[in-house]
Amino acid sequence: MAKTVEYHPATDPGAFAEQVLGRPLWPHQLEVARSDARYRVICAGRQVGKSTILSSLALFEATTRRNITVLLVSAGEVASRRLLEECTALATGSSVLGGSVLDDSKSLLTLSNGSRIISVPASQRQIRGWPVDVLILDEAAFIDPDIWRSAEPAIIARPGSKVILTSTPWGDSSHFFRALWNRGMLAPDSKVAAWHWPSSISPNVDQSLLDDIQSREPADYFRREYLAEWTDAAGAYFSEQEIMAAVASYEMCAPEDLEMWLDRPYCAAGGVDWGFAQDANALALVSVLEDHGANHEMLGDRLAFFIPWLEVRHNWPYGQFIERVVETAGKYYIRVLASETNGVGAFPTTELRRRSGEARRDMNVASVVTDVRRKQSGFSMIKGLLQQNRLVLPREPELLKQLRALEFEQLPSGSMRIAVPERAGHDDLAMALMQAVSSLSLEGAVRHRPVEVRPLDPDAFVTTVSGLRVPIAARPVMFHDSFMTWPRGQEKGSGW
Repeated sequence: MAKTVEYHPATDPGAFAEQVLGRPLWPHQLEVARSDARYRVICAGRQVGKSTILSSLALFEATTRRNITVLLVSAGEVASRRLLEECTALATGSSVLGGSVLDDSKSLLTLSNGSRIISVPASQRQIRGWPVDVLILDEAAFIDPDIWRSAEPAIIARPGSKVILTSTPWGDSSHFFRALWNRGMLAPDSKVAAWHWPSSISPNVDQSLLDDIQSREPADYFRREYLAEWTDAAGAYFSEQEIMAAVASYEMCAPEDLEMWLDRPYCAAGGVDWGFAQDANALALVSVLEDHGANHEMLGDRLAFFIPWLEVRHNWPYGQFIERVVETAGKYYIRVLASETNGVGAFPTTELRRRSGEARRDMNVASVVTDVRRKQSGFSMIKGLLQQNRLVLPREPELLKQLRALEFEQLPSGSMRIAVPERAGHDDLAMALMQAVSSLSLEGAVRHRPVEVRPLDPDAFVTTVSGLRVPIAARPVMFHDSFMTWPRGQEKGSGW
C-alpha cells in the first residue's frame, strides 16, 4: 500500500497555498512550486494560472523565512502593481496571515517577520542595489536583456536564492527568457528547469470551446496565444523587428505622479477607445520626447515622439473613465484628444466634451469616425515613425501584443483593412494609440533652439535597439507646436 505523503504549510508551498491562502494549486502549478531547481522557467498560454503561482510562491517564501526580500519585476507598470495587489489581497484575506501585514502600498508589502515583497516595473534604476532572496519576473520575454543583467546579480550573494520566470512566448532565440527556457526543457537539472503550459493544461478550460477557437483562428495566432509556441506572424502589419527596435524601458509618468506644471505644461496629444461589454476603455498619450539633445547626431533637427502615459480600465462605467480622462487633462496639457464616435462612442464623447468644459480643461475633444481609411492613415503613420526611428514604445506587454496582432488585408477598392482578428484579444490600446498619433504634426517636430552641448549622465538614459537614447524618467517637451488642431485621416462623409 502506497504511503500517503503529508505536507506541512511551513515547508511545502502546496500545503501553504491550500491551508493558509485558501487557494489550492493545480497539479501543473504544484510541479513548479515543489521543484528544487534554482531557476524555474514557464512558457504559458492563456488562463493557465501564471499570476496564481507567482503570488502564492512570493507569499510562501516571504512568510516561511525571516527577513528575506522577494522582488517582483514586471514588464510594465500596470502589471507590476497588479501582481503585488494580488499578493496583498491574499495575505490580508487569510485568517492566518492577515495580522502579519505591517505595511502595504502600491510597491511594497511588509510582513511582521521582517520579510518584504517589493514590486517594480522593469527599470535598471529601480532594480539595481537590491539584495534579493527570490527574484520573480512576470512576462519575462518582454523584459529588456539589460534589465535582466541588472536584476540577476542581486541573487548571487544570497544563500538559497531562487529565480522564477514566466511569460507568454515573444522574441527570438537570443533573448534570455527563451534561451533559459530552451535549456530547461532540453536538459533540466538542479539549476534550471522549464515547463510548457498550453491553455489546455488548465482544469477550467472548456476543450470544446478551445477546439472551436482553433477551427476559426489563424494557426500562428492560436499556436502563440493558446499553445504557447513561438511563431513568426504572417500577415502582421508591424513586424516584430519594427516593434522591438523601438521599445525602451523608460518610466512612464502617471498623471497623479506628475509635477504640477502651472505655467509650463507638458504637452501631449491623446486618443480614447471606448469599450462595450467585456471590452475596456483605453487612453493613450503621445508627445515629443525631451532628450536633452542626446539624439541630435542621429536625428538632426527632427525630434522623436514617445508615449508618456497610457492606461486601460476594464469594467469601468463611462462616467468613471470620463472623470479619469478629465483628471489626466488637469496634469498633462492635452492639446487635442481624438475620441471615436462610431460604435458605442457617441455618448461618452459628448459627455467627455461637456465635463472637460465644466472642469475648464483647455482640451479639444475631437469627434472622429474610425473607418478603414482613418485606420490606414493612423497606423501607417505609426509604421513610418517606427521605420524612421522616431517613435519610442514603452515596454508594456499588452500594447506590444496588440500591435503585433494587427493584421492587414488588401481590399478590392485598393484600401487596406487593418484589424486584430476576432477573438484574437483586445485592440483597445492599439486603437487609442492610433487616435493619438493621428493628431501629431511631423512638420512641427523640429528643434526651435540650438542644442545645448553638455555632458549627459549615461546612467540616466536607456537605449533602444535602433539607437535612440531615452531618459529613464522620460518627460515631454514643454510648449510645443507638434500637434494638429484636428486629427488627420478620412472621416465618413468628408474629404481629406
